[in-house]
Amino acid sequence: MKKYFLFLTVLLLAAGFSAFKLGSEKNKAEKFQTYTWHKYNAAGTAEIIPAVTYTGTASGAKTAFGCPDGSTVNCARAYDGDGNPLNIYVMKSPQ
Repeated sequence: MKKYFLFLTVLLLAAGFSAFKLGSEKNKAEKFQTYTWHKYNAAGTAEIIPAVTYTGTASGAKTAFGCPDGSTVNCARAYDGDGNPLNIYVMKSPQ
């Protein structure tokens, strides 16, 4: 009986530790997700004609568009692979 209890305990601990590791990897993947970013002008609206875009991560879009540090105006917005806008912004003002 002790042998089974020890085996079950080790199995549960292994599952528990792997669950935490998987969660952190998922968060990392989301942080470095690649989107198509549309540049916003100083008024916080998209530059449409011609569309100014960048494909990459949020930090890459910030660099590519020259987004100022500490700004409270939207500098860029993410779009998915089908061109649908997402509620992911670079330099979105705090709410």
